[in-house]
Amino acid sequence: MVKTEEKALKELDKFAENLLEQLNKKEAPSFQIPSRTRSNVEFDKEKEIIDITGKKSTRSFINASHVRKFMQTLLVAKAAEEYIKNDRTVTKRELYYNLKRKLPGTSKNTWEDDDESSAVIEDLEATLGLLRQQMNISAKSRGSIYGDITIKQAGDEFSCKKLGKGGWAIPGNVEDVEIVDYNAERILFIETEAMQSRLIEEGAYDDLDTLLITGQGMAPRGVKRFLKRLQEETDLPVIAFTDGDPFGFYIYSVLKHGSMGLSHVNDHYAVPNSKFVGMTMDDIDEYGLENVTEELDEQARKKIEHNMNYEWFKYHPEWIEEMKKMKEKGVRIEQQALANKSLEFVAETYLPEKIENEEFLP
Repeated sequence: MVKTEEKALKELDKFAENLLEQLNKKEAPSFQIPSRTRSNVEFDKEKEIIDITGKKSTRSFINASHVRKFMQTLLVAKAAEEYIKNDRTVTKRELYYNLKRKLPGTSKNTWEDDDESSAVIEDLEATLGLLRQQMNISAKSRGSIYGDITIKQAGDEFSCKKLGKGGWAIPGNVEDVEIVDYNAERILFIETEAMQSRLIEEGAYDDLDTLLITGQGMAPRGVKRFLKRLQEETDLPVIAFTDGDPFGFYIYSVLKHGSMGLSHVNDHYAVPNSKFVGMTMDDIDEYGLENVTEELDEQARKKIEHNMNYEWFKYHPEWIEEMKKMKEKGVRIEQQALANKSLEFVAETYLPEKIENEEFLP
């Protein structure tokens, strides 16, 4: 049994023992949950992540408004323990159906929709200080890694550059993944799968001594967790390469500082020391891309305003300046626009120049 499973079982046991102790003392069983409301989320400048503050709420069995959620939380905790001990992994949707049943003597179900079960899973994460993956409740599987890195999982050892042109598809649960060996100088996080494919085809992973990772847009939990572990265990620098628009910058901000929705577990996902290589508004003039920009639509303009109001954006004056330039120019620039110069331009000119000269935003 891997260490993460041992830790999860230990925390689940402590949770159960605390409730049992209260019952033995003839006290009403209850437990505390870190409050995950927007007002309890802040940007921690010391840790450089979006974090949850110390406010907590109490969930009590004898409180009529709490009893349903209390029951649901214990139901998930017990199921998680069984999943771990039986070496079974479930998706959130499977858990929902696995635990859905009529409550005896009532017309009610354990839950009526999977929004209820999803919220309880996150409550349990926050209460126990665990990721749901550590409780064998998997996250979405999307994204891949390509490059000179050898990985071991479920008894299989393989090189991520010998699995075809797509590399290794990163699973939703990477807690049992072992990084056996690697030969690279950096990790490049790429917003789009299309750009990752271009860089693989051009041999950029080899020429730049780089591991190429994509989350195919906003990276799911599995990719973010794997990237966090990879950076910590290899101490390689992480560089982000996204579209030059407010959505690309927001994707990068989540990679670097975490998200509001995962404020209770951002320390397991965020990579605060990552850097941003592009695309930027200055790239448009620098590389003569004026004819391949796209006009900002209303949604993009609103996203710029939202970004500029986030505390973690204000923490980086360079980010705010980039948002201002977008507004002034009224355009966005996609990664694929570099193909206007030539298909090999991004691998042979754009990235090598920027990386060599360390032309990064924080």
